[in-house]
Amino acid sequence: MKLLYIANIRMPTEKAHGFQVMKMCEAFANLGITVELWVPKRFNPIKDDPFVYYNIRKFFVFKKISVIDFIPLSKYLGKFANFVESISFSVFTMFKLKSYEADIIYTRDQFVGLFLGLLNRSFIYEVHSFPGKPFFYGRIWKKAYRIVTITAALKQKIIERGIDGGKILVASDAVDLAAFDAVKTDKEELKMELGLPKEFLVGYIGRFKTLGMEKGIKTMIEALPMLDSDIKMVFVGGEEQEIKEYKTLAGRLNVLPQCVFIGYQPYSKIIKYTKAMDVVIIPFPNKPHYAYYASPLKLFEYMASGRPIIASNLPALREILNDKNALFFKPDDANNLARAIKMIKSSQMLGYHLSQQALADVREYTWDNRARYILEFIK
Repeated sequence: MKLLYIANIRMPTEKAHGFQVMKMCEAFANLGITVELWVPKRFNPIKDDPFVYYNIRKFFVFKKISVIDFIPLSKYLGKFANFVESISFSVFTMFKLKSYEADIIYTRDQFVGLFLGLLNRSFIYEVHSFPGKPFFYGRIWKKAYRIVTITAALKQKIIERGIDGGKILVASDAVDLAAFDAVKTDKEELKMELGLPKEFLVGYIGRFKTLGMEKGIKTMIEALPMLDSDIKMVFVGGEEQEIKEYKTLAGRLNVLPQCVFIGYQPYSKIIKYTKAMDVVIIPFPNKPHYAYYASPLKLFEYMASGRPIIASNLPALREILNDKNALFFKPDDANNLARAIKMIKSSQMLGYHLSQQALADVREYTWDNRARYILEFIK
């Protein structure tokens, strides 16, 4: 069986979707499927080979399709630059498909899905958020042979648009357990290796914003005045401007000495940073995207780290987490978050039981299991 994955993504990329696509291609290949991944040939500041960058075995085909890439000129052209790149990638991909046969065409790109539908090519469409203009996407959902969503709430929203629920599969994201299991260094040794404070560390690891939306780091910083000075917060994965923004907030609240800000890190380092924490936080605000549609990679990475998790009490997170494997707090409530952090710090037993249950629960959320689940559904 041959599977073609078409992804309009700058590859490699520091963003999580690039890692997710590469891991899914690897997982499909692990199951004996012949896999090709097509991505656009774009200007890219990251020059590494994608397989090396993501530490993935090179046993599927990786191809770059020519595009008209005006995205470096977005400062001047705005959204038009992205539109031209997306359309050109879709058009050039469709031309290439004329002489290419695949048993499964898989994509998470809206323009690719639209063009595949217009050409009556059967395809699988993976959905990671509910669009602001669902009418446009409705045509893609109707044309898709099967749809994969990452949360049950996202599936329900698509059903409400008149799409048959029988062709929609909920498959949350996953984690590379072997990569986390391979890091056996003690937490205190990791703090020393990474140059982190020895105090009690509250960690956030991942992108600081999604689609321009704040991810709750503001709430974490606002909780610091209510915590003892021996508690530090470590934020890993921000862009320079974002770090500057949150440093300004921490300075206004007189808690900057309790904050450590670190820019984007490679995946191997991300694992070490996560395991160096005493507790890890998913502080998402109560906004529709986070409440119903987000299945973040960090959720599963946190679970695999063996560290206790504190999370916003949101339906999408509750699809994976529960009161036995995480401690919840009221979204956007700094006081409630501070209270949860104090609970974990004061009770090693509570943190131990939560982290061990999360570690046990995450065993089913592997990339291979996700790929197998999807293949069984679409056959």
